[in-house]
Amino acid sequence: MGTVKKTVTITGWLMSRPALTGLLVFLVLLILIGLITNQRYHFLKETEHHEIEHVLDAVKQNVEQRLRDSYTTALTLALTIRDNGEPENFEAVAAKLIDSNSSFLAVQLVPNGIIKYIYPLKGNEGALNANIFTITDEHSMRARQSIRSGKMYFTGPNQLKQGGIGIVGRLPVYNKDKFWGFSAVVIRLDTFLKETGIAGKKNEKFYFQFSRYNISSKKEEFFLPGDTSFSDHIYGSVAISDGNWKIYLVSKNRYDIFIQLIYSLLFGLSLAILNSLLITKLLKKHLELQNVVDNQASKLIETEMKFKTIFEEAPIGIALISAADGRFLQVNKELCKILGYTELELFKLSLKDISYSDRKKTGNLQGQADLSADSQNRRQYIHKNGSVKWANLIETPLLDETDGSESNIMILEDVTDRNNSINMITEQNKRLLNFSYIVSHNLRSHTSNIQAIAGLIEQSSSEQEKKELVALLKTVSASLDETMVNLNNVVNIQTSIDVITVPLNLSDYIGRTLNVLRDQINVKSVDIRNDVPADTMVNYNPAYLESVLLNFIFNAIRYSHPDRRPLIRLNSYRENDQVVLEVSDNGIGIDLDKFGDQLFGMYKTFTENPDSKGLGLFISKNQIDAMSGMVTVQSVLDEGTTFKIYFK
Repeated sequence: MGTVKKTVTITGWLMSRPALTGLLVFLVLLILIGLITNQRYHFLKETEHHEIEHVLDAVKQNVEQRLRDSYTTALTLALTIRDNGEPENFEAVAAKLIDSNSSFLAVQLVPNGIIKYIYPLKGNEGALNANIFTITDEHSMRARQSIRSGKMYFTGPNQLKQGGIGIVGRLPVYNKDKFWGFSAVVIRLDTFLKETGIAGKKNEKFYFQFSRYNISSKKEEFFLPGDTSFSDHIYGSVAISDGNWKIYLVSKNRYDIFIQLIYSLLFGLSLAILNSLLITKLLKKHLELQNVVDNQASKLIETEMKFKTIFEEAPIGIALISAADGRFLQVNKELCKILGYTELELFKLSLKDISYSDRKKTGNLQGQADLSADSQNRRQYIHKNGSVKWANLIETPLLDETDGSESNIMILEDVTDRNNSINMITEQNKRLLNFSYIVSHNLRSHTSNIQAIAGLIEQSSSEQEKKELVALLKTVSASLDETMVNLNNVVNIQTSIDVITVPLNLSDYIGRTLNVLRDQINVKSVDIRNDVPADTMVNYNPAYLESVLLNFIFNAIRYSHPDRRPLIRLNSYRENDQVVLEVSDNGIGIDLDKFGDQLFGMYKTFTENPDSKGLGLFISKNQIDAMSGMVTVQSVLDEGTTFKIYFK
């Protein structure tokens, strides 16, 4: 109880200081926005890293595939060397290898480190008789390491003897367990970069950088255009040890993530400001209203004469009730009018007797829990005729000379009509929102089709084809017209506020509907069992009732089961002061688990019946809602369906 009192005290203190409360709300929201923004920043950064890693993995696989191809080619070329140390059919084998892999610029055999055999020779003469051990210290070092390890190595990118920049892969060859020389492949750098996906494709978000670690200079050398200092960018890298290479994928815009965050941050900041201003304004309004109530209450108890005058003539319900048991001690005319009781009848009752919540459960009397200070809330009360009334309640204690609470003033304002209006407006807004979605969805599909056909007509050069397209355009426009008619019908239903209702005999209208559907009933030999009593009356719009009955009975006929004689039962009864009409059939049924939430949607069909358009149930549901009614459905697939229509 102490915690509750502290909470109430703190809440009251904050509500009495709108500016401070608004500032606190702003700060809390600001902290929350900062945490969310920070989390989103890390998420975006991690996502970009994952994207970079994915691309680099693909490029690495491409590079490794090219290196494997080079190894296979070099190994195949090495197999041409005979025991005497001379290659056999070098040019024929080399030609086939070059033809099978267009990425190779040339292939070579390098006995004792001197390039003696080149294919094709034309254009590569400059490399002939070159000694790879004397080209550079790095070449010499890598070649000797390869001889010792027996593994293929790659050098470059380097300036080639025959011109251009390329990569050279050399496989050490051994003849009779002695080093013979190298089998080599030469790959042009630009071809290598394109085939591995490093170059060639433009990317607005990232750029590649390709580097080699120079063993001699102990420095990293870059070979692609673009910034080579990207420590302040988001980037990833992958190393290719066979060539001492490193491939980088770098984000072009270092501020890209911050640009993405700035909009959400500004939105959140604006939202925090608006919320704090709104709360400040609402609390100020609350204080103003509370001050008005307090001032009015103090004026009511200034003098007994003023109290009696206001008490009797006030346009709102006022009562004096016992603080001990909630019994009515004095009531005014307006309270009697609101609750429907006479003054003498109310004197025999207590506040608990007319409280809606206390009728449903046992417990303390409503309004007696804490009357040490003025309180105001909205409650439900039961009218003498059984209807439920909504009311704003203000209870003010009257203290005696010893400060003991003996009685309370209850001021009760009937807001039932206001509540009903709010509920009606809320429901209408929901319908309008749903209708706007339907309009945008259906009209967009038609207009897209018309635009597409019009474009085809403009491009067509054949008169016959144009005629066919014009015919198709007429079909689409006719479908659009039908959609507009359907939407207009929905608008007429959903915007009708004052629908005329009259007492109607339900059994008579069912009979009229069956006469209208007589041909369909006879064609399918439908067994109709109308158990609706002849004296059943409902207050309804005649056109709506005809439409509802026609749609539900016609659907029961249309979706009858093909393997049994159709049976339709019609029955009515009263439930909670409402007339309920049951329409049951033994048709194909509906899979409610799959289609239940779409059953009353516009253009929603659940069978392959070509006559189904998905309008009947949608229109009937809107008509029933417009008449403040309700419709429910029970169905078992392949057994039948029962609709219950509730008439208010």
